[in-house]
Amino acid sequence: MPTQEERLTILEYDLKQYKTETIKAYGEMAIEMTMVEGLTEDAVKRLASLRTQVEQHFERVDTRLDAMDAHLDQMDTHLDRVDMSLDRVDTRLDRVDMSLDRVDTRLDRVENILSQILARLPEKP
Repeated sequence: MPTQEERLTILEYDLKQYKTETIKAYGEMAIEMTMVEGLTEDAVKRLASLRTQVEQHFERVDTRLDAMDAHLDQMDTHLDRVDMSLDRVDTRLDRVDMSLDRVDTRLDRVENILSQILARLPEKP
């Protein structure tokens, strides 16, 4: 069985070794934390840059969409005018159809009258 002094020496040695390992571990951890901090700062900078780029992109998209909306509004207005013109043309064509129907009726009557006249005429010898 070790003596009190041997036990104390072993304990002091173990304590020195523990301190050495602890200091080494803290040093390594400090280096790793510094690296993590640097990586985090870099990631934050890249995210901020990406955010700015995305915002600028969306502003350009919004501008283009606004221009497209304005163009579509103009197209709607133009198509409304075309619809009104086509409605007027339809109305005129309906009147022309009615006039042609009246002309057909009159021509049928004239044909009937001519047929009756030709039927009454004496035949040529």
